[in-house]
Amino acid sequence: MMPVPEFLKSRATGRNLVIVALFTIALGLLSHLVLAPIYRGITGFAPFELQSSLSKFMIAVELGALAEGAATKTYISFAAVDLAYVLATALLFTLFWPWLFVKSPTRLNAFLVRGGILLLPSYIAVLDLAAKVGFFRLLRGLAGPSYAMTVEFCAVVHRLKFAVIDIRNGLTAAALLAAVVGFVLTQRSSP
Repeated sequence: MMPVPEFLKSRATGRNLVIVALFTIALGLLSHLVLAPIYRGITGFAPFELQSSLSKFMIAVELGALAEGAATKTYISFAAVDLAYVLATALLFTLFWPWLFVKSPTRLNAFLVRGGILLLPSYIAVLDLAAKVGFFRLLRGLAGPSYAMTVEFCAVVHRLKFAVIDIRNGLTAAALLAAVVGFVLTQRSSP
């Protein structure tokens, strides 16, 4: 059986990257420019996933302003497309990194692959799914200790997801910078 990094390298072609990037962009546009405004029109708030500084107090205030179950159907539509967008983004990064690492092999890239960077996008998708399940439970109506624990869970998981996204973006920037520096140094050294 082929190791995961080798399998991903074999699938990380320019053509596959373009296809996945176009699919990701289409899902992002549908999620953010079509479905999110519909949700906002019904609730008066942006969907929870689109609020990067979401806190448990903000969740409680927004839920308190909604009638029980008022936004459930709209949220399901938004969440389904947004989850597909998050999964497509995870696939895009999971293919982009091996492609970049093959095009510009550096010690940083080898270190990142050994450290499991290729799994990082899937962590974001798992965190996003967990938050969506919690938000859905809250929109359907919870009471008592389950409500408080679910609000706390959603706030923590949501913030953790954004922290992991920041790490992903920082590592991507570092890998791109290393690739550019390597390319420039290679061009200078060749006659």
